[in-house]
Amino acid sequence: MDKTRLVQARRRSVAQTAGAIGAVLLLVGALMFVLSSRQESRALNTELDQVLTMAEDTDDPPPGEFLARRAAGSETVEVTGSASPELVRVLGDAVERQPGRFDADAGDDHRVRVLVARRADGSRWAVAADLAPLRQRQGQLGIALLVAELAGLGGALVAATLLARRAVAPLASALTLQRRFVADASHELRTPLTVLHTRAQLLARRSRTQPAAQLTDQLDQLVADTRSLGDVVEDLLVSAASEHQPPPATVVDLAEVAREVVASMEAYAREVKVELRVETYGEAPIHGARTALRRAVTALVDNAIGHVTAGGHVTVAVRRRADRVAVEVDDDGVGLDPAEADGLFDRFTHGDAGPGRRFGLGLALAQQVARAHHGSIEVAGAPGQGATFTLLLPPRPSV
Repeated sequence: MDKTRLVQARRRSVAQTAGAIGAVLLLVGALMFVLSSRQESRALNTELDQVLTMAEDTDDPPPGEFLARRAAGSETVEVTGSASPELVRVLGDAVERQPGRFDADAGDDHRVRVLVARRADGSRWAVAADLAPLRQRQGQLGIALLVAELAGLGGALVAATLLARRAVAPLASALTLQRRFVADASHELRTPLTVLHTRAQLLARRSRTQPAAQLTDQLDQLVADTRSLGDVVEDLLVSAASEHQPPPATVVDLAEVAREVVASMEAYAREVKVELRVETYGEAPIHGARTALRRAVTALVDNAIGHVTAGGHVTVAVRRRADRVAVEVDDDGVGLDPAEADGLFDRFTHGDAGPGRRFGLGLALAQQVARAHHGSIEVAGAPGQGATFTLLLPPRPSV
């Protein structure tokens, strides 16, 4: 629905922008046509004035023009010999008129422009010019302007399309980010809420048979889980506001993060009859955002638990590997097809095997965190032989 509306909005923007540009081009073209036509007409008038001023007889006018003269006191009108009978009539009538300029019909839709003048010796002169060349030039100008209008309109459509795409792109990006944030929030909040629900159920059962003093450790874990839930919400908001900003350069011990994640998800793992273990080999300090890293490790552990059958095992190991700090999440579950490895981190991608969700949004979020920390995630496994997801991050530089 959102995509359809964006397409409709883009099309309306293209139509409106192209229409406005087309209207401006049409107005400019019409103005150019009028001004050019007037300039051509004035040039013809100037030429007729010059012909009448310089003419000495009616025998040799410029091409396309015809002269008529009536001497003072004479009734005979001399006309250029090549003039047609209709043009002779027009020029004969013209020398009887007052000096001035007018257009006349010389037969067969043949329009001419006539200029009448009286000289100091009392003679009357008239010159007629064929308007066909002027009309032809005006027609050519009109065609040229029309072609230019069409080309301009085509350019306007292209420009309007590009502008509309640029204008709508931020809206589409905003809607995509909004949908991504909702999906991220739904996915990320599901695991902490499940852990909280499981722990609350266990506390509710044990509170009926055990004194409150014996539940202190589990209540503390419940408080820690609620704090973790708040961290997830805060991290999601920060991620939505500045997804491409680098993480803060604070020192984070990945071994401690792994232990926290395992402690937080241990009750949930027991509930689904999966043994969850953690192995650390000393401190593993890196620079990064603690909540985001916990988010990534939690996603990997949650993915592993979701693909291990009852009685299975998930092991989280933190160790040094060459020039990287590695967090290995190993399970003995349903495994994976190596051919699917490239697509495991696509958002909303699900495989075909396993009782749980198959490599969905959590892995995409984990990869996003890894890349933000200049790291990566490696995948190994085989169908029926479990899988290992390894988060590799650069260690903190030595001081």
